[in-house]
Amino acid sequence: MTKTIRLGHRMPYPITIRKIYKSAGDTVNKQESLLQYAFIRTEVVGDHFRDNTWEEDKTILVEWDSPVDGEITQWRIKEGEVINSDRECLVVEEACSHDIQFAGLCATCGKDMTEVNWASENRDTERAPINMIHDATQLKVSAGQAQRAEQESQLRLLRQRKLSLVVDLDQTIIHACIDPTIGEWQKDPNNPNYDAVKEVRSFQLEDGPKGVDCWYYIKLRPGLEEFLRKIADKYELHVYTMGTRAYAQSIAKLVDPQHKLFGNRVISRDENGSITAKDLQRLFPMNTNMVVIIDDRADVWPRNRPNLIKVVPYDFFKGIGDINSSFLPKREDLLATPAAAASPGLAKNGTEGSKDDATAANGDKSDKPSALQELVTLTGADNPDVTKRQIEQQARELEKQIQERPLLHLQEQLDKEDEEAQKTTPDAATGDTPPSSPPHQRHHVLLDDDRELYHLEEHLLKLHEEFYREYDRMVARNRSVVPDVGRVLDSLKARVLRGTKLVLSGLVPIGMDVRKSELGLQVASFGAVLRDRVSRDITHLVVSSARPRTQKVRQAAQFTNIKIVNQEWLLQCLTQWRRVDEEPYLVEIHPADRPKPKKANGSAETSDANNDDPDEEPDSEDEPVDDDEEDDEDLIPDGSMSPVDALKTFNWGEADEELDEFLASDDEDDNATDKDDGASTDKDTVNGDGENGDVSRKRKHADDDTESVASSTGNADETSGSVSKKQRLAGSSLRAEYNADADASLPTPQVTGDEVDTAVANGSPDEASAADNDDDDDDDDLEADILAEFEAEEQEEREEEQRKEDLAKLEEG
Repeated sequence: MTKTIRLGHRMPYPITIRKIYKSAGDTVNKQESLLQYAFIRTEVVGDHFRDNTWEEDKTILVEWDSPVDGEITQWRIKEGEVINSDRECLVVEEACSHDIQFAGLCATCGKDMTEVNWASENRDTERAPINMIHDATQLKVSAGQAQRAEQESQLRLLRQRKLSLVVDLDQTIIHACIDPTIGEWQKDPNNPNYDAVKEVRSFQLEDGPKGVDCWYYIKLRPGLEEFLRKIADKYELHVYTMGTRAYAQSIAKLVDPQHKLFGNRVISRDENGSITAKDLQRLFPMNTNMVVIIDDRADVWPRNRPNLIKVVPYDFFKGIGDINSSFLPKREDLLATPAAAASPGLAKNGTEGSKDDATAANGDKSDKPSALQELVTLTGADNPDVTKRQIEQQARELEKQIQERPLLHLQEQLDKEDEEAQKTTPDAATGDTPPSSPPHQRHHVLLDDDRELYHLEEHLLKLHEEFYREYDRMVARNRSVVPDVGRVLDSLKARVLRGTKLVLSGLVPIGMDVRKSELGLQVASFGAVLRDRVSRDITHLVVSSARPRTQKVRQAAQFTNIKIVNQEWLLQCLTQWRRVDEEPYLVEIHPADRPKPKKANGSAETSDANNDDPDEEPDSEDEPVDDDEEDDEDLIPDGSMSPVDALKTFNWGEADEELDEFLASDDEDDNATDKDDGASTDKDTVNGDGENGDVSRKRKHADDDTESVASSTGNADETSGSVSKKQRLAGSSLRAEYNADADASLPTPQVTGDEVDTAVANGSPDEASAADNDDDDDDDDLEADILAEFEAEEQEEREEEQRKEDLAKLEEG
């Protein structure tokens, strides 16, 4: 192999070539002198004791030795030449290129590649830095060898019209658990979960907690065997898992007992080179144009997102999650199903949502990274000490699962709920249960209704078809370029939600940029445009079923073109790769959040003050409005228009017409109120001071007016006219413009009069008088709130100091 030799960066440039000892065609050995060069060095000479010194240039002669063995074929420098920087000096034909190495030795000549000498700047191990073999981490090759191997593999796949498919294991094609309860249920035909666990497979490894043999229970994803059989005709399959080597091989034996699908193409975290991230360059170091990935996590593939098809996590053993995820960062890309989101404990079907699901649904912002997670961030994920601690943490988690038996507790909780429900039935209460009635059916924790692989099969076959259609077009044009499957995949996904503009509510943790979140990146890859705030051009508002009443929901309800759907709609779109019908996933809008209907003349429809329909209540104590930080930020964002700016486009002509109508109705009311001066005086006082009157005087007249309304039934017509006038005023567009962003303004600590007017108009005198009573306790409540806030801040500071101390102890340890 021909190798070009450089002088190196350690030379004292500029140098002058004095002599060249070898000629072209001569054989040289490593560390043999090839040339002599000179350089000038300035030295301080003279009498240093008497401070009689001066600088003097001295010429230094140095021999330069050969860094390699071989035969010289060409010199690229000559005697007498002055060289100012590193450059090529000669070409040598080596007897061995050392481009294949195993365990530090050259696989061809057997020389030790770890030797270090003064003649070379780099170790020979750097000649073969690439590890591209699945299970042989000590076998490494050079970049040239890797490129040739990939080209051969690529040509073979093109002839077979196949692609490469990298398959994750945990929660992608299988779900693993070590809870001993599974084994007990498999032996108990009377257990309600017996049918669900009949197909669960198991094996034993010696890598369990404290070195004890540990039984692993494995549930294959529904349809896996058929899926792999069909996909293997179009793809060459590789396994890539964060589990140990023994774990990965055991799973491969269950999935592929005859070694026809995966062969020995299995890579685990033992060979990965990183415990926190996966990288296609580990298997395909030079080219990934024909490689597709299926994984339930996108965040572990930071460099290969274009090649990834993210699948919905398979969660058969409820609440267990990924048993090999202790090395990975906490996932934030889950979309909880509406059933799981509605109840953080047991779902409607009798199953418990995982902790990750509940966290994702609630947008939990209180979770703080553990000391170990912070240590990983500070010291690096692949630090040996950190890795050791993570392995110990995983062992503790597995041991905890064995001891606590979470699945058993879930089933016991379901049984308890069944017993309580049975006791509350009429037959059970009277003891008149017919002897021939069937026994009560117990609910079961485990449910196996997953259909993800059926959709995934369609996507992979379609991707394969599109790739080779593009390849055939290039061949027809006499182009030797292979298409990039990542671009083909992006093109297919971008068609799904193209033309939609989405706003997410309650699905991304507060404080996180939605566009940089895992969910946001995934939605954007499917062609949707993500927005932070609701506006007229938004097509969909996707909300969490656990929080259906947010500020964004109220804003979106004002626009008839915006479809307000739950997260299941988005999940189905991303799973099926098509824009599914929104009708089954529409969120029911609370009556208080719906836009008020308008009459033909533009005024709000008059509602009966004595209407007993609970749906007409503006708010419900049982269903509080969710005004969290996420949606509060949307009220008056930085840089947005103020309410005054909105008046620039206000329709003043329509407002004049409403004002004329209001004044006309005022004249009619005056004629009616002349019949009773006392009642008229009270009413006029209330109506006249509704906006600008004195607060204390207004309260007094409100009380008087309340008594008048309560005692005088003969003046119902006058009262009805006053109420109608107030409702027309409240429903006018000018009033609506004034109150459009009322929630975004500073809070008023006193009753303003609007509350009193509304209470009187609705026939609620107690409500009007309650405003005065509530102010008496304002000072006490304010003092209590301030004291509670101070105590909370002190507690948070103490917790922060304790967390820092724990982190410092871990670093010292």
